[in-house]
Amino acid sequence: MSIEISPLDTNTLLGFYREVPAPSNYFRNLLVSSVINSEDEFIDFEKLVEGRKLAPLVVPTAQGVPMYSEASRMSRVKPAYLKPKDPVSPGRAIKRRPGEGMFSPNSMSPRGRFMAIIGDILRTHRSAIERRLEWMCAEAAIHGKVTLAGENYPTTVVDFGRNADHTVVLTGVATWDNVDADIVGDLNTWIERVRRAEFGGPVNRVTLGKDVVDPFLRNKSVREHLDTQIRGTNGELNIGIRTGEYSERLGRLGNLEIWTTSDFYELPQGGTKEFMPAKGVLLTGPNINMVEAYGAILDDKANFNALPVFPKQWTNDDPAVTFVMTQSSPIEVPVNPNNTLFATVLA
Repeated sequence: MSIEISPLDTNTLLGFYREVPAPSNYFRNLLVSSVINSEDEFIDFEKLVEGRKLAPLVVPTAQGVPMYSEASRMSRVKPAYLKPKDPVSPGRAIKRRPGEGMFSPNSMSPRGRFMAIIGDILRTHRSAIERRLEWMCAEAAIHGKVTLAGENYPTTVVDFGRNADHTVVLTGVATWDNVDADIVGDLNTWIERVRRAEFGGPVNRVTLGKDVVDPFLRNKSVREHLDTQIRGTNGELNIGIRTGEYSERLGRLGNLEIWTTSDFYELPQGGTKEFMPAKGVLLTGPNINMVEAYGAILDDKANFNALPVFPKQWTNDDPAVTFVMTQSSPIEVPVNPNNTLFATVLA
C-alpha cells in the first residue's frame, strides 16, 4: 500500500498546537500581565517618569504655577530566536507506535501514525518553547536581566536596569538557617526598599527556594506571627506535610502570600537546574508589569508577521523525509523591574 504524505498548512499545524495542553508555568502565571507583538526585530518600551511633587501654594490673586513635565525613558530589546526542528521519515509511519495494540485489527494506518508523530513533535516543540519563556520570565524577575547564550547564539545580556540593592546576599548569623535570624525584619526592610524604589511598588508575594522552606517554617520570628495569642500577629502557614507539587502555596504571613517552587529544566550539557535558586527568596508585586513580547518571524512564509509561534512543514523528495519546525521570537520584559527583589538567604 502506498503512503501519500502531503504537507499540512500552517492553520492545521496551529490547530494541533492549540490542542496541546500548556505546561505549568509558575513565573509566567504570576508575573506576565500582557502580550505584545512587534513587526520588527526589536521591541521598544517607553516609560513615563512621574514624580511626587506637591501642588505649589499661591495666593488667590497670583498667577498659576506650571508644574507638569512629561519625562520618559526609552529602552529597546531584541528578542531571542527559537527554531526547534525535527524530521519525520516515512519509515516511522509504518512502525507500530508505543501503546498501539499489537494484535488489534483496528491498529492505526500509516497515515494515522504519521499525523500522530507530527502531533507529538508539535507537543515537544510547544513544551520546549514554553519552558524557555518560563526561564526568561524567572531570570528577569530574579536577576533583573537575562543572559542569552547558545551553541548558535552569541552571549548577549539583556539588562533591565534593576537597582543593584535589589540583589541581596546574607552572610554570617544573618542567614536564615539560624533559627534566631530576624526573617520578619528582613522581609519588612526589603518590602520598604521595593515600595520606595523608582518603578517599584508594593509587594504581595514571597517565593522561597526549596532549601529555604524548612528554615523559614522553623524560624522563631515566623512562628511568633503564627501565635494567635500574641496581639498583632496575622499569619497561617502549613508547617506539616505538604502536597509535594512543584509549585505550592505555603500560606500567608501578614499581607504576603508565601509560595515555594522547585520546577526545573534540563541543561544542554546534561543534568537539571531549578528555575528558582534553591537558597534564594524572591519578592514580587503586582506592579512589575511583565510583558511577553514577540518580534517578527524572519520567514517569508509567515509574511514576517509577529506571531507567538509559526509552525511549518515541508518535504524533501530525495531522500524522502518530512520536517516539522516551529519558530518564535520572544522576550520577557519587566517594565517595572524594581518591583522585584532577590535575596540569597542561605550560605
